[in-house]
Amino acid sequence: MPNPKKKYLWIFFMLILIAILLGVTAYTMNPFKTASDTIRARVFGFDLYRIPSKSMVPTLVPGDYIYVDATGYDKDHFKRNDVLVFLYPKDNKTPYIKRLIGKEGDRVRIQNFIVYINDRALPQLYINTTKLKRSFSRFMQEKQVPAGHLFVLGDNRDNSNDSRFFGYVPTKNIIGQATSIAFGKAGRTGNRLE
Repeated sequence: MPNPKKKYLWIFFMLILIAILLGVTAYTMNPFKTASDTIRARVFGFDLYRIPSKSMVPTLVPGDYIYVDATGYDKDHFKRNDVLVFLYPKDNKTPYIKRLIGKEGDRVRIQNFIVYINDRALPQLYINTTKLKRSFSRFMQEKQVPAGHLFVLGDNRDNSNDSRFFGYVPTKNIIGQATSIAFGKAGRTGNRLE
């Protein structure tokens, strides 16, 4: 008489093998078209990142963990002021987080700390311009965002390595949109990013 334990063990191992094969296939196919190389983003459509610097203060502070939605965030869904996680254009390995300011074809300039897109002031309720001091936060000559690229800025304009310094971000480098604080200090856990 066959041992029922062996039968269930065999079924269990077959299910594990099928799950692994499906996971590897999904990872390879990258159905969400994310630039991430993590299983969470490529297979499940989300990722978590820890904020290491002050470049997004006051929106995000060092030590915050953010939830990143990697599902279907493509050029048809880009919206100004979205908070994006992307691969740093100079090495394509390091994840960065900044705010989307200009899309392809947009003309971007900064005058008296105000960002203008195609000659219209961009609402930036997340920034207190009275605290900005540096000249590169006060003024930037107009630049036109090339096709297939984005212009991004950190919320902490005086202390942010962003498109003013490293240039445009290729859309293929986008990992996803940061949507909320997964774990944060001072009761900020669960706050939506706007």
